[in-house]
Amino acid sequence: MIAINCSSNIPKINDKMSPAKCLDIMIEEECFELPVFRDNQIYGTIQMEDCMHTIEPTIETLIIPRFVSIYYQAHIFEVLQVFKSSPRSVCAVLGDDLKWMGIITKQRLSDMLSQSLTIEQNGALLILEMSSLHYSSYEISRIVEGEGSKVLGFWLHKNQDSARIRVSIKLNTSNVERIVNGFDRFGYDIISIFGDEDYNENVKRKFQSFMKYLDD
Repeated sequence: MIAINCSSNIPKINDKMSPAKCLDIMIEEECFELPVFRDNQIYGTIQMEDCMHTIEPTIETLIIPRFVSIYYQAHIFEVLQVFKSSPRSVCAVLGDDLKWMGIITKQRLSDMLSQSLTIEQNGALLILEMSSLHYSSYEISRIVEGEGSKVLGFWLHKNQDSARIRVSIKLNTSNVERIVNGFDRFGYDIISIFGDEDYNENVKRKFQSFMKYLDD
């Protein structure tokens, strides 16, 4: 997915626009700032709070000379990196010769990522932990597919204090017992399981039975 696919096509905001018009656009786009053009060049941003409290007829004196932008064919992960490295909540999308294409807000990026990363699809989520040297998406997929299921998505999180990583795996099934057993056989550490209430309840019953055995 590229930037233009998750952008909103709003009018180009220039420094002669009224604060009221900017507020209307912010409310429509559910954002708190907008990029602004001056002399046909992107110059800075205008904040919702400033628009709400000003008595000026235009936003010309309210512009903050800071902005972020991205090329319209940039990958969506590049947009994510832009937001991570900047306090801005809106990114301008520019085409060839800095042609105005629209904006991407943090909220819209979050919505698009949730769709593209299969978060909304039905299926369980497993979290594994392993040495970063032992991580193999091919092997993980092979174990899952060997139990008749498929991996819908991977998310990796590196532990900054060690060489271990955690891998979140979205599956196309909510029945994970055989998959869990498969990972156990191959020595993977399973940290958490979400979305399989039958499995979690079964583990809970086994634990309660074990504790009862210890008490006898």
